[in-house]
Order: sequence, then structure tokens, then C-alpha cells
Amino acid sequence: MRRSLFKLCIAPAAIAEGELTPRAIVGILDHHIVGQQDAKRAMAVSLRNRWRRRQIEDTGLQKDIVPKNILMIGPTGVGKTEIARRMAKLTDSPFIKVEATKYTEVGFKGKDVDSIIEDLYTNAKTKARRKLERERDDEAQKMAQDTVFTALVHQHPSHNALKLDEFVASMEQLKGVSVTIDVSVQPAEKSPKGMQTQTMDVLLGVDRRRIKQSVTKPLLEAVKLAKQEAFHKLIDENQVNTAAKSLTEEEGIVFIDEIDKVVSDQSSASADVSSLGVQQDLLPLIEGSNVSMKDGTTIATDNILFICSGAFHVAKTSDMIAELQGRLPVRVELSALKEDEFRRILVEPKFNLIEQQRALLKAENISLVFTECGITAIAKATSTVNTNAQNIGARRLHAIIERVLDEYSFNCDKFEGQTVEIDQSKVDEATKALIKNIDLAKYLL
Repeated sequence: MRRSLFKLCIAPAAIAEGELTPRAIVGILDHHIVGQQDAKRAMAVSLRNRWRRRQIEDTGLQKDIVPKNILMIGPTGVGKTEIARRMAKLTDSPFIKVEATKYTEVGFKGKDVDSIIEDLYTNAKTKARRKLERERDDEAQKMAQDTVFTALVHQHPSHNALKLDEFVASMEQLKGVSVTIDVSVQPAEKSPKGMQTQTMDVLLGVDRRRIKQSVTKPLLEAVKLAKQEAFHKLIDENQVNTAAKSLTEEEGIVFIDEIDKVVSDQSSASADVSSLGVQQDLLPLIEGSNVSMKDGTTIATDNILFICSGAFHVAKTSDMIAELQGRLPVRVELSALKEDEFRRILVEPKFNLIEQQRALLKAENISLVFTECGITAIAKATSTVNTNAQNIGARRLHAIIERVLDEYSFNCDKFEGQTVEIDQSKVDEATKALIKNIDLAKYLL
């Protein structure tokens, strides 16, 4: 029997992937992100389709099914990145966010788009290594305890009679004792390796750059270092790279922000040739191609999910080159946030901004209370500033709250042990100068 949607929302980390139906995914996202239901639905279906594809037994059919890449259209600060990031976190998928403006056409000075896959692969290697370490944690712990125990009895004659099982049971009592152990460290490289040398290292499953070094540490810290040393012995680079390659190719998610900034208005006489080149360079990645990594691994991008986003205030989506439009078949529009959404953002999401501020000032022994009118006033001030100045969406809430709480955060010692109530009058007082300056700016030439 499936778990209830309530349980899915409370403990997403423990959910089996098969239970992550689109409706369940949206339910989880609702606990963190206010509104934008169309975007949540599109992302949820894309995530579920990955699972559906893996259930297909016909390998030929499975190979022909590719992700439906997504184009998210909406102003800044409305939740585009957060939806993608939360979705990746649900399945612990390799995820990177990049800005399209950071890349240039091949041949121009700057980063080329292939480095996107290199960055994703690096992220996947970290996840793969952690997974392999979890699988061999007990073995590594025993090796570490044995290493430190041997060092202890050799370096401290008073503990010669100690047995290994007695040592393990009494490690907490021995934490003040220091021992010297050998660990391998990775020195800073003076110059980058050539591709051929890196490839040979990978094929041989060795890391030539690590050198032995003796360190003296308190016993418990020495056990931690020895455990990391044990992991280096138990897990070679081939294992990590193979697992990372599979993770990248089958579960990788790339979020390309500000895609509209590399799209020129077709009606404009000053179209950017380099920006057009970036679009053309992105095509093979999104369509599916093989990209060589620095360590010699080849990554196929066919099943990586690409999510592009942009405001498209100046250029239109139709100004993108036709081939790129075709590679982003799922399009969702995210609406600008209004006063009501700002109010909901303050109180509805798990670990919302109000809860965060309460927890921060609780560390100073200050009890922070927000009245209903105070919360409404913060939302209203945020909406007013966004309307009359640059609209940065929910990010404006951080600026408003910092203004409101500035006095209590700075003079925390004065308010220690007190209850501070944030009502409408306090919010109005803290934000009146900001709102006044914005109103006056409208009349400046």
C-alpha cells in the first residue's frame, strides 16, 4: 500500500523512488514553494518519466525515449531555480545551475558550453564517492580503529596490555591521548596534467598525486583521518568514475538560467553574433552528444534533463533559433508574485523566513513574535517596492525583513531575555525611508 501524501510530504528523504508519483512530488514541493502549480506539474512529470523509462525492459525502446526538456518563462525571484533544485534534492540527482551569459562561442575568449557537463560530472563524482563510502563504512571504521590502536600501543607503552576490543570500547575515555599516524595528502598542483597522463591514471585506478605524511592528532580525530585513509584504499578512482558516469548520464539535471540573455531580438539591427553561437553550441548538448571529461571519461548527454529559464522581457521565445526551441518542448510560464503570495511565502513553507528569524534570535535569548498585521505589512512593503523599483520577486522579502529586524539583530544584548513583537507600526517605521526614496526616484531625471 502506498504511503499517504502526508507522509510523503513530511519525510521525502526516505521515499522509495517508485512512490514519487507526480501528485506526490507536487505535494512535497508545495511544502517549500508557494504557487506556480504549472511549473511544479511539468517538473513532476519530467521526473516521473525518468522512472517510467527505467521500468521499460525493451532496451531498444528505452534508448529511444529521451527527456522532455523544459523552458521556464518568468521574472526573477518567482521560484524557477528553487523548483528545479528541490526536485533534484528529492532523488539526490546530480544538479548544477549555470548562467548562459557565462559562456561564449567556441573560439571566443571565455568558457565553452562543454564545461557544463564537466561541472555536472564533478558533482556526480562527489555523490558517487559518498555512496560508495556509505556502502563500505563499517569496513573503513574497523580499519581506522585498527590503525590507531596499533599506533597507540607502539607510541604509549602504558597501553601495551590493551586489546583491540577494549580499545574500541574505551575510545571516548582515551580522547585526550594524541597519536601519530601516516595519512596520504594531495598537494597543490604546480601545473595541470596533460590529458594522456590523466587518462592513464584513471585506467590504472591510481592517484599519483597523493603523498604520505605523518600527523599527530588527538585520538578521536586520528580515527576520523584514518577512516578517510581507509576509504582511499578501499575505493579506487575507477569505481568512482564508473558510478559518476552512470549518475551523470541517467540522473543528471542541468539548469541554465538567463537563457534569454543570449537571445537577440530578431527585429533589432544589433544582433549579438557570439550569443547566437552560444545557442548553436548548446544544441548538441541538449540534443544528445558525447563529451570528453578531463579524466578521459566520455559522457553521453542524451538522457540528461535540461531546464532553461529566462524572463524574456526584451527578446521573445520565438527569437531563439528554431532548433533550440525544438529541443525545449515543454514550456511553462511562471507568474509574478503579488502581495498575497508574499504573505504566504512568509508563513506557509517549511522552514519559512519567519521561522528562520525566530530561530536566529532565539540563539540570543530573544523571543520574536510576528503579529498578523506585521506579517501583512511586510508583504505589502515588499509588493510596493517591487512594483515601484526593480521587481526581484521573493528575494525582496529578505531585504525588507533585514530592515525590520536590524535594530534587534545589532543590539541583541539590549534585548536579551525579552519578547520582541513585530507589528504593523514597527514594519512601517523600518520601511518608510525605503518606500519614500523609491517614490521620489520616479521624479528624478
